[in-house]
Amino acid sequence: MCGIAGVVGAAATDVPDPLGPALAALSPRGPDGGGRVAARLGTHPVALGARRLALVDVAGGRQPIERPSGAVLVWNGEVYNHDALRRELEARGVAFRTRADGEVLAALLEHEGLDGLRRVEGSYAFAFLPGPAGPLWLARDPAGVRPLAWAATPRGLVFASTLDGVLATGLVDPRPDPAAIADVLRDGVVGGTRSAVLGVRRLGPGEVVAVGADLSTTSRAVPPPLPPDVPADADPEAGVLDALRAAVEDRLRAERPVGVFLSGGIDSALVASFARGREHLRAFTLTYPAHADVDEGRRASRTAARLGLPLVEVRCPTDPTAWVLGVARAFDEPFADASAVPTWGLARAAGSTVRVVLTGTGGDEVFGGYRRYWLLGAGPWLRHVPSWLREPLATLLERTTPPGARLLRAAADPEGLYRGLMRLLPVGERRSIAGTLWRDLPDPAPVAGPSDPWSAMRDDRERYLPDDLLVKEDRALMAHGIEGRHPFLDRRVADAARRLETRGGVGRGRQKAVLRAYVREVIDPDLARVGKRGFSFPCDALYQGPLCPLAEDVLTSRRARERGFADPDAVQRILHDHVTGTRLRGAVVHALVILELWARRVLDRVSSL
Repeated sequence: MCGIAGVVGAAATDVPDPLGPALAALSPRGPDGGGRVAARLGTHPVALGARRLALVDVAGGRQPIERPSGAVLVWNGEVYNHDALRRELEARGVAFRTRADGEVLAALLEHEGLDGLRRVEGSYAFAFLPGPAGPLWLARDPAGVRPLAWAATPRGLVFASTLDGVLATGLVDPRPDPAAIADVLRDGVVGGTRSAVLGVRRLGPGEVVAVGADLSTTSRAVPPPLPPDVPADADPEAGVLDALRAAVEDRLRAERPVGVFLSGGIDSALVASFARGREHLRAFTLTYPAHADVDEGRRASRTAARLGLPLVEVRCPTDPTAWVLGVARAFDEPFADASAVPTWGLARAAGSTVRVVLTGTGGDEVFGGYRRYWLLGAGPWLRHVPSWLREPLATLLERTTPPGARLLRAAADPEGLYRGLMRLLPVGERRSIAGTLWRDLPDPAPVAGPSDPWSAMRDDRERYLPDDLLVKEDRALMAHGIEGRHPFLDRRVADAARRLETRGGVGRGRQKAVLRAYVREVIDPDLARVGKRGFSFPCDALYQGPLCPLAEDVLTSRRARERGFADPDAVQRILHDHVTGTRLRGAVVHALVILELWARRVLDRVSSL
């Protein structure tokens, strides 16, 4: 894992060192050193740089990677099948200077172009310049595991792993994108290829941007992977477990200490089970002594004991204000998924002993594990509830059955029940707190969301994973110099899951039954029966208690009231309703706090929070 940055065009030479501050901003992503190189794209100067987290060929695998032909690569990620690819290339006469997987990727791009990516098993975000004639390729892996942002400016083109790196060059004016701010208050995150700053965009999963010698840009998709070589009579259930076992083994390959995040669910337990043969492997879990309803400790402790793994229990502080502020410093975009807070705290503890962490992220999206997938059948029925009855009924349900209230409101979403279930705020309520910055923006035209489990799973892999879960883990872990690895996102696992889906479908968790059967037999019969677990953050309780002073201080400040992100009177009502218990709005309060803290650090350039 690394952080990369580059400047192409006049700014690379006539602006005092724009690359240096970018690399400094990326230093937490690459605590083991950095490097830079000058090149040319046509007549334009190019400055490329990287910060490195050394995991493969620690002594020799430095960046940037320069090939004898003059090709240059800076990249962020891992190629898990680099040994096999190296042998193939060596048989064709290709020579290597190091054992690093990055040099294999550079040679593959040099000799096969983008088609070489079809054979890469791993995750990546890179900039590759084959020579002065170009083009310069900026690319991101199809799952969207590794980030890359870029902007075209009057002085040239700039890119970096994160928005912070782009802004550190000084070549982009940090002005908020009103549509992105509206997105955060609707969905909790900035979605798609938009960023929170005008003029900066993010590469989408599996996107390649080609920068020509005239600095023009074109976009295309990463070539699709080669189809798996699977016998026609192969057992899909055995294939799933074999693929996951191989994916875990690949992701254990590192020359630095490795750990695993262990929640109270089956996905992380499966990863830990297949990883337990690794010497000195440690598991990490989060505990909430004061909030038993979200505490992972007891279940994780039992799983770790059954697997024979040493477990580090990280306690969330009674007052997690410092953790919330830590998230605000670590995330380059306003990110309101509150589970980022415990993930950041867990990563801070793990960062003192490990440099790689395996997680169970992606298990539900690949194997149909979310309860919401099979709730979709209720959507058409709930939409028939009259509008005059919906809100009073939802208010009544909120006092007794909060999930029922959420389901009822979600069914009224113009894009369907599934989109409604994923919202931070229903569309109508979002309008009621609109600030002057985006109040006059028209609502985007509704686009029907998923209506069945198969399309919902696909939608989650295309949106929820790259926009939310993978952003959360990347920023929270990299703030502490840790690379996150995700066995469930291995293409072999995805292929095996699709074959299982073809045979059995995803209704009511039939796909995940294969995983539960293994957990029941090998790890813990009781664990196989528990519902979905994860590192939650009890926003409602905490923003009524120890985080209440932070919320009041941040959201009632003059800066926040004049910001234009949200209507001050509406914010005051939300705070009042939440603190008094009239209507619990902890997740919304958290989103407003994170938005303001992000604005202070990025827009106001306040370095300390």
